[in-house]
Parts: sequence; C-alpha cells; structure tokens
Amino acid sequence: MRLLVQAATALLLLALQAALQRHLGGGVATACLLAPMVVHLAHSAGNVEGALGAALLGALLDVSAGTPAGLFTGLAVAAFLGVRLVGAAVDLRGPLGFAALSGAAALTLSAGAVALQRLGAAPEVRPGWGLLPRLLVEAALTALCAPLLLRLLRRLDAWLGAEEPDLIR
Repeated sequence: MRLLVQAATALLLLALQAALQRHLGGGVATACLLAPMVVHLAHSAGNVEGALGAALLGALLDVSAGTPAGLFTGLAVAAFLGVRLVGAAVDLRGPLGFAALSGAAALTLSAGAVALQRLGAAPEVRPGWGLLPRLLVEAALTALCAPLLLRLLRRLDAWLGAEEPDLIR
C-alpha cells in the first residue's frame, strides 16, 4: 500500500511539474519536484527500500524527460546515497535543511545528466555548460518548493503509518 501511494504521489508531482513548466515561463524555469521525494526517502526509508524508491523515482524522471534509459535512475540513487551520507554527519531534517538538500539533489540530477550526456553523446549534440545558470535556477526553485512538499510527504507518512522494520510478509 505504501509503495502504491508513493508512486501515485510521484506521478501527481510529475504532472504538476509539467503543468508548472508549461504555464510558468514555457520551460524557461523549472523545478524538479521529485528531488525532495528522494531526499525524504533518504531520511525516512531503509537502505534497500530507499534505494529502490529512488531508482523508481529516477525511472519516472527518465520516462518523463525522454533521456536515455537509466540516466536519471542512476543519478537518483547517487543523490539518495549522497543525502544519506550527509544525513549521517549533520541533522538537516528541518524545513531549511530539507530545502537545502532538495536543491542540492536537484542540482545533482540535472548537472549529472548534463555531464554524463556530454561524455556519451556525439560532439554535435552534446549539451553545453552554458546550461549551468538554468540548472542553478532549477535547484533554487526546487529548494523553494521543498518545504511545502515536506509537509505533504509527512502527512502521507502519518496517514500511512510507520512500517515495522525487519518484518517480512
């Protein structure tokens, strides 16, 4: 049940992201609304469940962005692991810390995609680093949206209830 609700939430956030992109500037400025979900998974889920959830979110980003299969999947898992590492050293679970981590995750996803596509694409179709200002704006917009998404994700967690760890059904 929990996985179904999280997948439905991710699909709704992708639809909202597409609508915002279309109606607010026609794609000039975007926000990655799934990056806060990756950060939330890093704080609330176990290692295996969180990594699989991040991979699912990345796969949804792959499908919605039209990128090569697995690009955002791998980057989302890398962002999940990075947030887990930072979370082990510093407690950033408040709204401001969550916003900062969400912005960093969005920048990891977008800049990582540009870097990997530059490595693997033909020279005439490689994305340029001139996209960096746009990627920074995307990270900032994601960070601005993150506290609202944190409230939504916490309400979903409260509604679904906490799962008991190490229980096999």
